[in-house]
This record gives sequence, structure tokens and C-alpha cells, in this order.
Amino acid sequence: MRRLVLAALILALSSCTSEAPPPPPTPVVAVASYNPTDVAWAQLMAAMNERMLKVLDLAPNRAADPALAELAGSVGQGHRAELARLRALLTSAKAGPNPHEGHDMPGMPTPILIEAAARAKGKAFDKILVRSLKGHLDQSAMVTASEQKAGAAGDALALAADMTAARTAQREALAGLSR
Repeated sequence: MRRLVLAALILALSSCTSEAPPPPPTPVVAVASYNPTDVAWAQLMAAMNERMLKVLDLAPNRAADPALAELAGSVGQGHRAELARLRALLTSAKAGPNPHEGHDMPGMPTPILIEAAARAKGKAFDKILVRSLKGHLDQSAMVTASEQKAGAAGDALALAADMTAARTAQREALAGLSR
């Protein structure tokens, strides 16, 4: 779109002068244009993933169900990769401090729940993990869908698409364990 506007502007300006037209423009490197939705989404998802990792990381030593522990490890690995991309996006967008850090919001295990998970073992831990992971996956899928509808920056939209695919697979895997 910018190239089209730039070309139209050059064409209009060149037709207004009697001088030779300017040389063709050099290729324009597109700089991501972040809108407030992109930044708010990335900040919220970073805080949500960071908080969920505190529960996921407990699974290897606390879960009774090996398949649940394996799913927690896989989700945790994916969340760490997402966090790296979210942080890069926030740096690129020149976002300020994350207003969601330290807040209890839907999709985030609370500090009390994290403490309870750290004390629980076996089936009691599994119950906490399943409930918090389901809430997290559902909420993050909903928030990510909003980014896909209202976001603007290509890298944010690409990450949102990747996260949507991941959340769909993670929710299906979790539902398969709960049967």
C-alpha cells in the first residue's frame, strides 16, 4: 500500500513540473507498523506465558500421569519459543514496561495456585495443572484471535497465526488426556 501511495505521489509530482521526471524510486524497506492492539496483545501474552510456565515447569517432578507431564513439557517448550518472539516483537515496537506483569488476569495461574501446585503431587497436581492449563489455553486462544482481527504488524500477525495453530493442537491434546 505504501509503495502504491509513494508511486502515485511521485507520478503526481513529476507531472507538475517541466523538468525531466525523477529516477525511479529505490526499493522501500517496509518497517513494521505496530498498532496498539499488537503491543497490548504481545504484552498480555508474554505475561500469560511467563506465569503459566511456573506451573508447567513443575510437571516433571509432580505429575502422576506421564502423558500429562509430557504435554506440559511440550507446551512449556513452545511457550519459551513464543516468549522469545514476543519479546523481540515488543523490542521492535519500542514498547514500554509490561503493564500486565504481576497482575492476576484470566488465563494466568495466580500466585496462590502456583504455590498450591508447588506443594501438590500426583493426582492433586494433575488436577491443578489440567484446570490451569485449560484456562490458559482457552483465554490465550481468545486473546490471540483478537490480535488476528485487529492487529496490524506482519510479524505480530504471523506469531498470532502460529500461536493459534499451537493452541488448537494443545487444547486437542489436553482434551484427549481428559477423556
